[in-house]
Amino acid sequence: MPVFINGRDIHAEYAEEHLHNRERWYGKRSPQTATQWSDGATLLPYRCISGNNTWGADPDDEAQLFGTADTPIFVGGKTLDFHRILVLANSSNSVYRLRIIWGTGTMADAIAAGDWSSFMFIRDSTSTQRKIMDMMSPKILTTTKIWMQCWNATDNATIDFFIGVHEYDF
Repeated sequence: MPVFINGRDIHAEYAEEHLHNRERWYGKRSPQTATQWSDGATLLPYRCISGNNTWGADPDDEAQLFGTADTPIFVGGKTLDFHRILVLANSSNSVYRLRIIWGTGTMADAIAAGDWSSFMFIRDSTSTQRKIMDMMSPKILTTTKIWMQCWNATDNATIDFFIGVHEYDF
């Protein structure tokens, strides 16, 4: 069923935009500041660190993806979604669970509110194959803080990656 806002069919426009959108890739800003965590002109990957068969919870185990000043990417950008990931390195050969978390307060607040989406990853750590993979997130308001955490059976397992993002004007 169409949903019209200001004469625009938002569902149809979103489907069309998602398939024919400008995608931007990001890595870690160095150094990260309180409000800027990403860099679209770097080859420095983000890194998540796992806990012992749980989410990484030590200080700096999470990857800070976007701070409040990293978006909007384009003039008029109102929402974004995380669409793809390129994993460069992983220290463990077992399955990783990764989650994207978004919120305006703390990461713990966002997790408690259920504002996260997860996906799985596995690849032998010695593999030379690197493929861009799809991942899913809902549309997230720009100027929202966004983190990623990982879970692995091995304590302090690392995963290094870049992310691909779509941004929308609605």
